[in-house]
Amino acid sequence: MKKKTDKKTFKIVTFGCKVNSYESEAIKENMIQNGYEYTSNNRADIFIFNTCAVTLVAEHKCLKHIRSAARKYPDCQIVVLGCFAQLHPDQIENLPNVNVLIGSKFKNSIVDFLKSGERVLKTNQNMRLAKYEELKIKNFGSEVRAFVKVQDGCDNFCAYCIIPLTCGKSRSRKREDILEEVHRLASRGYKEIIITGVDMGSYRDGDTNFSSLIEDILNVKPKTFRLRIGSLETSQIDDKMVELYSTDSRLVPHIHIPLQSGCEKTLERMGRKYDLDEFYNLVLRLKKNVKDLALSTDVIVGFPGETEEDFIDTCNFVKKIGFMRLHVFPYSKRPYTRAATMPDQVDRACSKNRVRVLVGIGQKLAEEYDNKYMGKELNLLIEEELKPEGGERVFRGYTENYIDLKVTSDRDIFGEIVKVRVSEKNLCSD
Repeated sequence: MKKKTDKKTFKIVTFGCKVNSYESEAIKENMIQNGYEYTSNNRADIFIFNTCAVTLVAEHKCLKHIRSAARKYPDCQIVVLGCFAQLHPDQIENLPNVNVLIGSKFKNSIVDFLKSGERVLKTNQNMRLAKYEELKIKNFGSEVRAFVKVQDGCDNFCAYCIIPLTCGKSRSRKREDILEEVHRLASRGYKEIIITGVDMGSYRDGDTNFSSLIEDILNVKPKTFRLRIGSLETSQIDDKMVELYSTDSRLVPHIHIPLQSGCEKTLERMGRKYDLDEFYNLVLRLKKNVKDLALSTDVIVGFPGETEEDFIDTCNFVKKIGFMRLHVFPYSKRPYTRAATMPDQVDRACSKNRVRVLVGIGQKLAEEYDNKYMGKELNLLIEEELKPEGGERVFRGYTENYIDLKVTSDRDIFGEIVKVRVSEKNLCSD
């Protein structure tokens, strides 16, 4: 039964990265401004799926949810966008109720497509020719943390990665638009802003490179927010970036640097643009200059040609660096990539076992890092309220160096940054 307003309801289902989360928020705000009503219920007039294609597992998850909505709600309209839609439109376009299929472009035009009453299929565009598509947000869920997108696309063409084809070439958002959005979010009370992009360190707008952009963002008023950067390659952490991390406490000391492999031969086959000495020397420099440094990383195991000795090299290098968090992935064969046709593809069972081993190492490293801060006082941004324990209110969040903690309070401290002393009792393990 329709509500008295007779507005069409819509629901957004987001898969994948922080960029997708940002874009979904922008699409949501645009839909609401144009007379649609957002719902978090399972039932909606319009389902919008913002998809991911970084792995085969991600693709299967996207397709499963799209098919399920089409089957359960035969009267709904379905909009599909994002990397999976761009890569495999043939798997989506014949599904019932798919009214709009747009891939990685035209995200600002969803409202126009829906109102046209026509079925829209726009996925045959060459994303390498795409220009930056400006999207804007005013809010980001609850007023605690917000993402700001500064860049799109990638020119690295790593051997395993489909993203340069699905997202297009590296292109940057205008500096003034970014600073305006940061000001808007800070003025609305967001306590942490997270800078995101597909390859954000490649940012360039005129004379402004990424580190200069970060310096400008830190000068945006009100200076009531702390700043977190999503992910940076080794070559993108220049002298100015190191200086900012070491001198401005609002730039949190959590740095995510993708490693992908700790084996020199594997890195070369992957087409990564650094060697292990370069990576290690950068880490030494960061540890020397950045107080409470927290390093996290991504590692792919089971890449074509990876031997047991190569994997052991990766395990040893990960331990040598001392990452505080590992994100471990089994290699996933992506179409149109160099790695898909490489010889010596690694058995799936072997890859799964290597994931298990490296995850175990990561858990030990995380425990070692957390233990270094036992009894020390850190700044905790309260992001959610948990179920009460023994009659006390319990809140949860992350410290500046990305330690996951909970704390009790007799008042509502949601959205505040509070001092917390780290102990076994308040560490969150899940």
